[in-house]
Amino acid sequence: MTKFEDADRQNGSSTLPVRLPGIGSVIDTLAGHILENQASVAQTMARKQPTETCLGIAAVLAMEYVFASRQGLLKLLELEFFGRDVVAVLDSRFIDFVNQSQGSYAQLLDKEIAFYQWVAQESAKPASTLTHKINLLNRKIGQPVQAQLQAGMLNLALAIEGGHSLSQRTIRQLVGPYDPVEQVRKFRTDPTLDFFYLTLTHLSHVPEQPLCSHAFGFKLVKNVPAARPQFGGLTQLGRDVVRACVDTKAIPHPILIDIKHMSARGRDEFFAYRRELLAQQPDGFLAPGPNNTWPVVATHMGVTGFRRRQMRSHLVQYGVEAANPFSVRLRFNRDRAGQFKQGLVKENVFFNASSIGLFDDDIEEIALSGGLIGISLDARILGFQDVVQRNLEGPDHDFDYFSRDDFAAYFPELSQALPPLAEKEEAGAVPGAELLPVGFGNELLGQADRRTRELYLFCLNVLHVVAVIKNLGAAVPRNAWDFVCLGSDYDGLIDSIKAARTVDHLPGFRQELLDFFPKAEKAYRKLRDDAPELLPRSNGLPEVEPVLEALFFGNGHRFLLDWWG
Repeated sequence: MTKFEDADRQNGSSTLPVRLPGIGSVIDTLAGHILENQASVAQTMARKQPTETCLGIAAVLAMEYVFASRQGLLKLLELEFFGRDVVAVLDSRFIDFVNQSQGSYAQLLDKEIAFYQWVAQESAKPASTLTHKINLLNRKIGQPVQAQLQAGMLNLALAIEGGHSLSQRTIRQLVGPYDPVEQVRKFRTDPTLDFFYLTLTHLSHVPEQPLCSHAFGFKLVKNVPAARPQFGGLTQLGRDVVRACVDTKAIPHPILIDIKHMSARGRDEFFAYRRELLAQQPDGFLAPGPNNTWPVVATHMGVTGFRRRQMRSHLVQYGVEAANPFSVRLRFNRDRAGQFKQGLVKENVFFNASSIGLFDDDIEEIALSGGLIGISLDARILGFQDVVQRNLEGPDHDFDYFSRDDFAAYFPELSQALPPLAEKEEAGAVPGAELLPVGFGNELLGQADRRTRELYLFCLNVLHVVAVIKNLGAAVPRNAWDFVCLGSDYDGLIDSIKAARTVDHLPGFRQELLDFFPKAEKAYRKLRDDAPELLPRSNGLPEVEPVLEALFFGNGHRFLLDWWG
């Protein structure tokens, strides 16, 4: 985002970490290093041996209007003083392109694709000036992926985060031709380009190409209705895009579907449509996998801790804000994730009840499909609350949004009379204030610090996924630990957990988990009398190292080889 013109982006600094101006660096430090967590190739390859194989997914997307609008986060970060960037080094032409409707999201996506392709081509040159290099994986070059993996380079599979990036209509214009299905076919038949998955929606309602209602997740803007879901579930156009991605009747090399960012109802309807395609095989539909199936992925997730049918018992507030008339604001009670002792004090941590996380039903669908769940390293997604939120504000800050249609589908009797609600979300008065987590994560004397609570929450989110899959028994022939991996989400906008602040902290994070997983399993089972042992055992003692190897590399590697190998 620091350079808009393609030629300006093509230089040796493209693989290095983002550098912030002085004021921006101070703000980012106070905010928890949110901007700094943007991953780079150099950080990913830090401390790696030349013989090591490094593997990841690069999710490309087009910047949405909610980010660039006057109330949006990136517009705030574009603050300049005497022509110099103050908070972050962003090229204002990105903001202008979106705000002034100078083109389409598809054009912005093409710029991102071209950038990665340039880095890959430059990396392959013997005389390359790049210090840190990438290898773009591509099933279409006639070799198995295992043979393509290169030691000493960052091996990347591309993915698309947000189906809006397929839109060929001018941004915020509802006229003109558009065909996201044809865009998918173009990508699938292009021999130079390959995508691992498509995240069908992202963080906003895009009226020029509605595919699926999104789960509310962007809390840093005020009075931008597009940040809230506006319509119901999975549209017919969304179904068409799903089929275009996975049907291998005419075109090989499918693009998997990622359910991250889909609304609860969108996920429900996607699962139903997937079952319909597999059972009925309309017009000769051919699923990409053996036994006529295909796996569902959820790429950077947390869990709610309960099932969809339990939403009603968790719902404690609902209504409509005047500034957001097409959405219903909800508040759900949180489920306790685990209890542990810090000194003389018993501590509780809670899962995030918002519908952007996985319900237990979602976990089961993914496991039964043979899919994979990536666990996010975003503290908020995992359920972290600072001392102010836990002890002073209570749950009142904890809100979610459904579209009116989606709310009526789950709560038909309540949808008949929606009470008015005062707005809860306030924009910051000072540039950068939107980035500052409430209370800065400070803790009261005697309570567990933020780092400890986050480590427990990461482990507890993983353990809950494993527990739900274990309960499926023989319906899932594989080990429950085979279905989880790192979801990370180092995109420069998350509040990453302190033990894994940036991607180069992952080795140390892994070491800390050796100690925390057994403690977290104990904390999880203490609240659930029926929970079995979740970690593998040897001579009665938990074995954590095999679990971490699977979580940090093995499961993702195996899954890629299964579906791309």
